[in-house]
Amino acid sequence: MVDVYMKYNPYTVETVIEIDGKNVMENGKLSKYKNERLQVWIHELLPTLIEELNEDSIHIRFKGTLPDYEDLREACQQFSSIRIEHIPAKESADKMEELKKLVEHMQSGPFESLRNEKVKENFYKALNSEFEIAVIATMSSGKSTLINALLGKELMPSKNEACTATIARIKNVPERSTFSAVCYDADGNEIKSKENVTYKDMEVFNNDSAVSVIEVEGNIPPISAKTMNLVLVDTPGPNNSVDSSHREHTYRVIKDDDKPMVLYVLNGTQLHTDDDYFLLNSVAEAMKVGGKQSKDRFIFAVNKADEFDPEKGEDLRGVLERVKKYLESHGIENPNIYPISAETAKVIRMYQNGIDLTRKQKQILNGIDLFIEEPIMHLEQYAPLSPSLKNAIADKIMMARDHQDRYTEALYHSGVPSIEAAINEYLDKYAVTSKITNAVNSFRKIVERERIAQKLQEDIKNDEQKRQEIYREMERIGGELEQGEKAKQFREKIENLTFEDIKGSIEKIRHKIFYDNLQKISNKFRNEDVPKHEAYAILNHVRKDVEALQSDAITDLEKTMIDRLRNDAQQYIDEYRSYIRNIVGFDEGKWPTWAPIEFFEADLPDVDDLINSYTYEKKVKVGTRTVKNENKKWYKPWTWFSPAYVEKDIYEKREYVKLSEFLEGFLQSFRFSLEENFANAINHLEKEKAKLKKYFISEINRLEKEMKKRVQELKEMASHSNELQKRIEENERKKQWLDDFIARLDAILEI
Repeated sequence: MVDVYMKYNPYTVETVIEIDGKNVMENGKLSKYKNERLQVWIHELLPTLIEELNEDSIHIRFKGTLPDYEDLREACQQFSSIRIEHIPAKESADKMEELKKLVEHMQSGPFESLRNEKVKENFYKALNSEFEIAVIATMSSGKSTLINALLGKELMPSKNEACTATIARIKNVPERSTFSAVCYDADGNEIKSKENVTYKDMEVFNNDSAVSVIEVEGNIPPISAKTMNLVLVDTPGPNNSVDSSHREHTYRVIKDDDKPMVLYVLNGTQLHTDDDYFLLNSVAEAMKVGGKQSKDRFIFAVNKADEFDPEKGEDLRGVLERVKKYLESHGIENPNIYPISAETAKVIRMYQNGIDLTRKQKQILNGIDLFIEEPIMHLEQYAPLSPSLKNAIADKIMMARDHQDRYTEALYHSGVPSIEAAINEYLDKYAVTSKITNAVNSFRKIVERERIAQKLQEDIKNDEQKRQEIYREMERIGGELEQGEKAKQFREKIENLTFEDIKGSIEKIRHKIFYDNLQKISNKFRNEDVPKHEAYAILNHVRKDVEALQSDAITDLEKTMIDRLRNDAQQYIDEYRSYIRNIVGFDEGKWPTWAPIEFFEADLPDVDDLINSYTYEKKVKVGTRTVKNENKKWYKPWTWFSPAYVEKDIYEKREYVKLSEFLEGFLQSFRFSLEENFANAINHLEKEKAKLKKYFISEINRLEKEMKKRVQELKEMASHSNELQKRIEENERKKQWLDDFIARLDAILEI
């Protein structure tokens, strides 16, 4: 049996795997995952280890957080000869608060580069970013009831929930005892607001055609805040046709690379509906990319589990198996399915919170014996939770029994707390760690550059040869920069740089939309005459299909554009990095190996910096809310269909219509619209790529100034030994401060 030591730090996103004292993450097949999140590549870890060791009997000692250990243990269950041992991580109670204190300490430190207001701004921007949980559902699934169960009160109206034209964003503000709401129109203008908002107020807002978005703030008690700025988003149903931008928002959330959570509510009593066909296909595509995290972020809540009567032989396990097969038919493999009774959980919490119940709600409260006395209705047993979460819920149920608290016991059996536990685990495992990583990365490069400068100063203090070598190199590099010939050549290279043809990327989307999905819609049509009322009903259903398809196509094209622009940005950055290495002679062996090239590369922006800087003028923000951009959209929504037109030109003089011919004409207009949008997407992307190139070329001037500044710093540092000694003595305090700062930062991030 081979002994393997593995350590994974989710805050620094670093993995160490040692075999016989050698870190195999430095070289070999696993090295490409050294700085990737564990859940992205965990499915490849064990097969690769077995292959590289030529041994399937392995003992893994894993040091890391409990959620990461449980993921690894789950992966190990497929291999009977692999044993795993957990070395618990040392975790502080609140890394974010410690980081805030460290950044405030940084502002009073001796380094001007770290006192920069922009550094502080970027840190808090990363720390204050919102984390979204989108709640999606089909008609009559009980989505609003589930949200109200999470809130512990009735706030979200349930009438026609899948057809609502508004998006409600509920921001978790734990210190609030009541809820407030602000309503915005489609252009982002505030039109009304209210404190202490009630269910009736929300009904009025929902029924107001001028209201597009409702921003709600209040406490969501079961969800751990963790300074996450968590937002629960009640999205319109997939068959909503009132506002295409809301439908597109739903698709964007599903395809988002940042992987927000999606709570997909299904009606356990009415599964087979075409309302969510294209949406579930998009979910399937998203789950296939990005490893285990992409699977964990989707929770499928099967509501109304209490409507199945075990005394009549109605088997809940059979229902869950049908749900699994239904989702698998859309390409969703091993879905996380949670059976729940949202109504039961909501009523119990309302009772526990001292809220008056209606007569019907009192009947539901009196019926909780079903969940206590029928073992098959202990819904928490079906939840695909990690062992630690299952044990925690079991302990709470036992505690409720010990205290003869039937309501709390029934609440846990309702299945809703299991979903809340899964959400909190996702926040801990992915969202919190990712936010900390991004926040630290906002200033880490600058800290590293200052550390390198301090070390260089120490190194050359007693080494006259090194000092003279550095001085000569800075003289040479400074001269080349002033001459500007290499910079001119680099600008010309960027001007002439061409990337992969974008049409290939667009063509993949076109094939999916036209040949896969649109053809399926067309194949539904029967080649026969049908009565006008039936044709109208079919037409209305097809309209919803093609509108969903339009949203799918538009968001696919948007994502492709973003990916291609990010790819271009990365290549520009890589080219500039090569330019730096060329100008300092790093690749030619002129640059001393003991002087880190990273000193010059620290000023390089990363991809997000470059993209955000290039697009900042086009984004209009009010607080944390993005409002309408007055620039013309690159796409044109499809608006051919008009009921009045159909009534006049199709139905007025004929009782029957040829269904296939009529609907094919209907689809043809949609095809024209799609083709136009695909052409628009290509043109728009070409223009954006040109703008990005132009912006980067303008950025070269700024980067050149930073380069000259760094060269001058090193030149002064290596100028004369007498001055150097004096400077080192003056900077001793700065060095001590920096050493202390780095030690504190490492301690915060350590596990």
